[in-house]
Amino acid sequence: MRNYKHLTFTDRLQIEAWQKVGIKPAKMAALLGVHISTIYRELKRGVYTRLNSDLTEEERYSPDIAEEKYRANLKAKGTGLKIGSDHEYATYLEYKVSAEKYAPGAILGEIKRKGLQFNTTISKTTFYRYIEDGVFLTITNKDLPVKCNKDKQKYERVKPNRAPAGKSIE
Repeated sequence: MRNYKHLTFTDRLQIEAWQKVGIKPAKMAALLGVHISTIYRELKRGVYTRLNSDLTEEERYSPDIAEEKYRANLKAKGTGLKIGSDHEYATYLEYKVSAEKYAPGAILGEIKRKGLQFNTTISKTTFYRYIEDGVFLTITNKDLPVKCNKDKQKYERVKPNRAPAGKSIE
């Protein structure tokens, strides 16, 4: 039975240290308990070009860059936007919010009441989420009649600066 696992930031720090010492990717894979192709993919993901003091370029591995790309790839998963191809609908919604100062629920209710036909329809919660995520070009939460003062507090997870002293029992 196969047992897959994602590399952690600690694993990436170890890969960087091992690469500086000169350990081969096959040995790194054996030490981490992953396939050798995982190490090669990881080295490719975190590579950057460094300019040395003698103006020569050198490719190096950065665990921070690799972790950043890993997190970005995780966020990129999922289905596409429902409103993605219906530009007429998106423009209508943007116009109603920015120019006529309508609330999202009022716009959707007006569309239903007037019987306007578009290729797609979205719910009120999806509309608010699209506004918060910046899907619309001209609309922000500040343009909304009520929701302008609600700022969600974001907490950033603290990541370790260095690898732990020993190996975990997991």
